[in-house]
Amino acid sequence: MRRLSILIVFLAIFNSAFSQFGGSNTYDFLNLASSARVNALGGYQVGIVDSNELSLSYYNPSLLMPAAHEHLTLNYIRYIAGINVGYVSYARNVEKIGTFAAGIHYVNYGKFDEALENGYLTGKTFSASDYALNLIFSRNIWKTFTAGVNVKPILSSYETYTSLGIAADVGISYVDSSGLFSAGLVFKNMGTQITTYQYLTDGEYEPLPFDIQVGFSQKLAHAPFRFNVTLNQLHKWNLTDKKTWDYDHKDSTDYIEGSSDDFLRQTFRHVILGVEFIPSKNFSIGFGYNYQRMRQLSISARQAAVGLSGGINVKISKFRLSYAIARYHLSGTSNTFSVSFNLSEFR
Repeated sequence: MRRLSILIVFLAIFNSAFSQFGGSNTYDFLNLASSARVNALGGYQVGIVDSNELSLSYYNPSLLMPAAHEHLTLNYIRYIAGINVGYVSYARNVEKIGTFAAGIHYVNYGKFDEALENGYLTGKTFSASDYALNLIFSRNIWKTFTAGVNVKPILSSYETYTSLGIAADVGISYVDSSGLFSAGLVFKNMGTQITTYQYLTDGEYEPLPFDIQVGFSQKLAHAPFRFNVTLNQLHKWNLTDKKTWDYDHKDSTDYIEGSSDDFLRQTFRHVILGVEFIPSKNFSIGFGYNYQRMRQLSISARQAAVGLSGGINVKISKFRLSYAIARYHLSGTSNTFSVSFNLSEFR
């Protein structure tokens, strides 16, 4: 426990120091949800302790449990604007040491037409993509508490510009003796760029999208429901956009000062709600609501269910199949597909 505390303090100081070099965040793709189940529950989930759900360790490394031994999970997201996101992970448990998992997270932004500064099209195309390796370790540290760490080497490539970085997540989770209540705390994306994009940022180091998240999950003892609450951006109170688009003037290309929320609305920007209906161990459906997503990406006149999400989870034979749909914008919806299975069942 003492070693974990020292690691958290060191990485937090390290992240804070490098955050002073740049203006906005880089590697924001690290915040994209990769699991159909989590996307259905609002896109954030750090408090559900589900013994064999390997994909949860992507959000909180302490959620990697020994029961996930030899599990493999494949996730694909058809994101907005034709962006493709994927995550593949595999886990092994080593007795008396802990549980290990390795995964690769990638984002492909597609092909772009190359143009000169004056707008002249050269006839060439270029691509842009991000990659992060996930090296996860977790271990039970005391009775019902588990700690975990996820080290993430990063490669980002946009046209001829590349950047290397390193990030880490450190988390802890708790589950009560009944198994009905669980909670988790995670410090996410602590780290720095190792090399910058050079000409794109004049060689300046940009901060990573650091986040502190807390999650709580309660399953009812005599009803097939689980309720989940996740709090994010706990290190930053005001999540109101400083600038917003001038919707009142259709021809305007300017931003105007954003309005401030009252205390209740500002508080709810940090809250993601989720509920699961679990009539059997082989079938479940989930729904989520992300208020911050709605406030950031909806148009006031037509919110069109922005911020809502839902999904289904079913086990067929040896395979667990999941699908989720999430509304990001009036014209933007993501679709997530996940497949997971235990390799040892095929032997």
